[in-house]
Amino acid sequence: MQFALVRETAPQERRVSLIPEGVRALVAAGHEVVIESGAGQGSGFSDTEYLAAGAHIAWTPREATQRADVLLKVHAPLAGELELVRPNSTLIGFLHLASAPEALHRQLIANKVTTLSCELVREGPDEYPILQPLSALGGRVAVALAAYHLTYPGNGPGLLLGGASGVPPAMVLVIGGGTAGQAAVAEAAALGAQVVVLDRDPRQLQRLERSIGRVAVTATASEYHLSRYLEQADVVIGAVAVRGEPAPKVLRRQHVRLMKEGALFIDMSIDEGGCSETSRPTTSEAPAYDLEGVRHICIPNLPSEVARTASRSLGNSLLPYLFALAGGVDRALARSDALRHACAYHEGRLVSRSLQRYVQAPLADLDTLVPRDA
Repeated sequence: MQFALVRETAPQERRVSLIPEGVRALVAAGHEVVIESGAGQGSGFSDTEYLAAGAHIAWTPREATQRADVLLKVHAPLAGELELVRPNSTLIGFLHLASAPEALHRQLIANKVTTLSCELVREGPDEYPILQPLSALGGRVAVALAAYHLTYPGNGPGLLLGGASGVPPAMVLVIGGGTAGQAAVAEAAALGAQVVVLDRDPRQLQRLERSIGRVAVTATASEYHLSRYLEQADVVIGAVAVRGEPAPKVLRRQHVRLMKEGALFIDMSIDEGGCSETSRPTTSEAPAYDLEGVRHICIPNLPSEVARTASRSLGNSLLPYLFALAGGVDRALARSDALRHACAYHEGRLVSRSLQRYVQAPLADLDTLVPRDA
């Protein structure tokens, strides 16, 4: 089987989904890996390293993908990349198809493509082995950004997140108690901040306490608690997500007006559209903007700020599933419920019921197309 890896063109995306160690393992198993020159540069992996691992280097993305069975991406192909989605191939990445443009859906259908969304690969009832490590990494990066942007060099008010002897620590409010939120809570608490976490699901808060201990105040995300803690917070981190759907707007403009003058809001949900009415994407070069007296940081692809670490994490998590696919995509789908959860299109036919709300296409039954192995 031939795997193709191309340079990411999404703004600020530096990660790569296959590192040289993964290439070496696939090649040793008899598979072929073709990589566009410079694809790993943003993560610090050179063409020389990929060559030494056994990859073939292509000079253009079209050359890399012309014979590919599987196209590996971090993000869904952008408008200028649609031609890379070859007929009868498999596309793998964090595709977020519910918010993908209609042109991509048309290309997937017309070219009879099978899709596997990394964010939807699920083992057991609630384990997402590819998404969760990167979500946790994003939560930690959000706190690191907050710590810097509270200082004067970060154009902040000159606060130390953990305070000092006789000086209270900053208050960090985390909205969302999932994997990213848990990681942000743990990181902020480790730096000495006073931490509050809100979630609509009391069971999620209980799981958080069991996982990381009682290092934060937990409260249900009622209007009362949201308003109360927004008024007190120095930093608000939005870590709200609904898998397979755009992020809900849990913060309205009037909520943002409740926050302190000069407070910091970091929207980790910006990849799915943002969790605040006041959010819009920013960049690493211009990370913050002021609105309603609050500094907003809404950098997409937050784990890409530590691209080398994130690429290693992604590559390690994804590799076992690439080996499963190497024996044939249908065979892997027949054997793996984890991959079935991630499959939205099978040979161009829509098989995801949740995605049907966003796509004008008839729904096919994956169990009929690819029966499970007995």
